[in-house]
Order: sequence, then C-alpha cells, then structure tokens
Amino acid sequence: MLSIVLPTNNELGLDYLPRILERITAVQGIAVICVDNASTDGTAGLLADYADRPNVTIINLPGSNRAQRLNAGVRAAKTDRVLLHHPRSLLDVGALEALLAVDATVAWGGFTHAFDRAHPLLAWTSHYSNRIRLDRSGIVYLDHCIFFDRRLLGDTPVPELEIFEDTALSEALLAHGKPLRLPQLAVTSAVRYGKNGVWRQATMNQVLKVGYKCGIDHQRMNALYERGLGLNNRGNKPR
Repeated sequence: MLSIVLPTNNELGLDYLPRILERITAVQGIAVICVDNASTDGTAGLLADYADRPNVTIINLPGSNRAQRLNAGVRAAKTDRVLLHHPRSLLDVGALEALLAVDATVAWGGFTHAFDRAHPLLAWTSHYSNRIRLDRSGIVYLDHCIFFDRRLLGDTPVPELEIFEDTALSEALLAHGKPLRLPQLAVTSAVRYGKNGVWRQATMNQVLKVGYKCGIDHQRMNALYERGLGLNNRGNKPR
C-alpha cells in the first residue's frame, strides 16, 4: 500500500494536474491525499470532482506554504510508505506500480528526473540531479517525487521552510541511509526556465543553493525564486 500526497496551489495554468490525478487515482493499492492552498483558479473544483472516490482525500489548507501542505498530507496518511508528488511532475502508471513493488525495507528514495523540454542545459541539469546530487550526495528534490517511510521522521517530517524544504528533508532522511533512485521517469515542467530564460534560471538556482548553505533567510530566497510566478508560495496568484 502507498499514500500519495499532492500539494496544490493554483495549478490549472499548466495541464499537469488533470493528468496527474487521472494517473494516480487509477492504480490499485494507492490512497491519494490532495492538500490545496484555497486555490482560486479552478483547481479546487477539479479536486472536488475526485472527492467522492473512496481512495481520495481532499484537504483545504489556506495560507499554507508547500511544506505545510506536504506535512498535512503525511499526517492524514494511513500507510507507512508515502510519496510526495510534485504538482508539476508526471509519473506514469508503470512508475507507480514499480514503487508499489519496492521492498518495504527500502527507507526512501525518488524517481529519475527529466524535463518536458529539450535543451542541452536542461538535459545536463537532469543528469546532474540524478547522477551527482541524488546518487552521490543523497539529496532528492521534490520534482523527483520523494518516497519514504513515514515512521522515520514522525508526523511533521518536512521542515516548514519556504524553499529548499526538500533538501532539508533529504538531509534528515540521510540519517537512515542513502536514497534509492528508481529508473522510471518523473517528467517535470520546465515552466520556470521558459518564463525566466534557461540560463538565467539556472544561474539563479545556483545562487540560491549557496544562499541555503550560508543560512540566508528562506523567506527572502523564496521571494526571489517566486518573483513573477507564484508557483510554490502562500499566495494565490493565477499563472
């Protein structure tokens, strides 16, 4: 059994959410927990269409950041293994079935990352994310769709930061061993790179990583990261 936690915040500017919901609700043995930030763009209505399904739980958490939505979902989960599903990453049914087949002794991990846009720098970014950051350093970003045993870190496993909450979660999970990278793809939207420019966004990402290591305030960093996009923050800006 597996619980999938899907945090949402005005997701209908892209076409990912309908496809995610269609896939994750179609697999036997999966409970789906959607935690929404009082979306105003029709996301809440789409989620409501699934509310009467026995394997789907909808939670409304206004004014929350993504980490808080993830934690609310983990607390609502009734299975030991939980998958934190990025709202702009796609896993196919085969990937979900592969995770269901993973031995229960595997503490945590993620899927193999790929972008939905072809570009040499994006291909290198995914390669680095898979082979260096995940395989060697044990840091798994949320767009890999992180899975773990919820008993390892208690009911509030995700540090409630505005940004880099996935890095902080990985650092905590590393105390329980290195992550497993499954070969199935988590195909992630390159919307930030499309709107900000590939090289500009890549440079910003590296600057923010240095900021995290240096302990710069996470709210200030997230304000820079979200400028003009409003994808992961507490607000409800339509895209």
